[in-house]
Amino acid sequence: MRGVLAAVLVPTVVILLLGPYTFLPSLLEYAVARDAQNRLGVEKRPEVSLRSDPPLKMLRGEFSGGSIALRNAELGGVRAEKTRIDLDPFDIDVWATMKNGRVIAEEPLSGGLRVEVSEEEVARRAKIEAESPITGVDVKEDGVTVGSEATALGARFPISVRGDLGLRDESLLFEPQSLEAAGVLVPDELAGKLLKRADFEYPLGRLPYRTRITGVETEDGRLVLNGRVPSVPLGAYPAG
Repeated sequence: MRGVLAAVLVPTVVILLLGPYTFLPSLLEYAVARDAQNRLGVEKRPEVSLRSDPPLKMLRGEFSGGSIALRNAELGGVRAEKTRIDLDPFDIDVWATMKNGRVIAEEPLSGGLRVEVSEEEVARRAKIEAESPITGVDVKEDGVTVGSEATALGARFPISVRGDLGLRDESLLFEPQSLEAAGVLVPDELAGKLLKRADFEYPLGRLPYRTRITGVETEDGRLVLNGRVPSVPLGAYPAG
């Protein structure tokens, strides 16, 4: 009799212990990916990876973090080459989740945001927003150079405007610092007039999950937007 009970109980206990390891991560990752896909309107489902460190904490519904990654998504009117959310630690109700077949979370997810925008996309937006014709954009770690054209004394000539990208009132803007024409630094009086026409600004538009952009930096060939995502829905939330 004891042998029969052991034969029944041992597999049952093993299933109960291993169940969360087997099904919970996939269930959570699927729920987060599906919600992100629907809210962002992207064709390809985001890549979601969740972790629990140490793994045994998963049995208590405690997760140490994870990530949500998207490619070629449009955020706030900007075509982002790569978007990544690094999730803060979060908790879920494990048994309620397994019982209901959907995620029961203590609260929405949150995390840090990194959005990579290609040099080509920066150039596209610049051509739309700038007063002067834009012939090219070169994004480097130490700043941005915008190619344009100017007219003086009846002649049209190419110019290069060097400056920085920054944020102002939820908008991305290019702030010109210096100007060269045919490799020669232009005098301040003429440069001042031309620089005013070379700056551009465009609003980032409405971002999902109440996202807030907090900083902008440049790397070789790309613009990087950093921010915070305070509320990524994960499923249902307990009442009370």
